Amino acid sequence: MASDEQNDLGSGFRKAFKSFATSAIHVGQEPEQWKSMAVVPLISLSTTFKQHGPGNHAGFEYSRSGNPTRNCLEKAVAAIDGAKYCKS
Repeated sequence: MASDEQNDLGSGFRKAFKSFATSAIHVGQEPEQWKSMAVVPLISLSTTFKQHGPGNHAGFEYSRSGNPTRNCLEKAVAAIDGAKYCKS
């Protein structure tokens, strides 16, 4: 039994969340999604983001069209509702 548990932990997959509170806290919080690898999600207060050229942005153009903070919120709300997507 213990060896089966160790094999599951070593496989690289996490078990599904078991409760509302766990999903609300953890979904959308993966540090790998940010280039900075921050453990706590960043709160984006920027209204405009640096662009390589006109219309050539690196993921975000203007806060009204999306930002990192909004992405985290949408992932958490979708998980709580058992949905695949959410729009805020």
